Amino acid sequence: MENHPEVKPVFRKDVTEAMKTPRITHPLYTKYEYVYLLGVRADQLAHGARPLVDITGLKTSDPRFVEHVAKREIEQQKLPNIVVRRMPDGSAEYWSVEELETMW
Repeated sequence: MENHPEVKPVFRKDVTEAMKTPRITHPLYTKYEYVYLLGVRADQLAHGARPLVDITGLKTSDPRFVEHVAKREIEQQKLPNIVVRRMPDGSAEYWSVEELETMW
């Protein structure tokens, strides 16, 4: 980590302390958070992770199957991930994916 000062580890203690303070940002995905989460989850599914939603109606032969499953998981707010939003003053806000919504 000494070679990359921009990378800051996140500890459970930091998350629980930050959850006690009021948040400044809105509970909406930015396009960057959404695309990043979509890509990470699609990669996990492509490597054998089990879907967290019902996949009826989706064709497993579709080349974009994992992307469709990942989108459905995000829309139904089923992922157990945490989004970290760094503030200009150096603090951070932590949002559970279950709290965030898409605005489109």
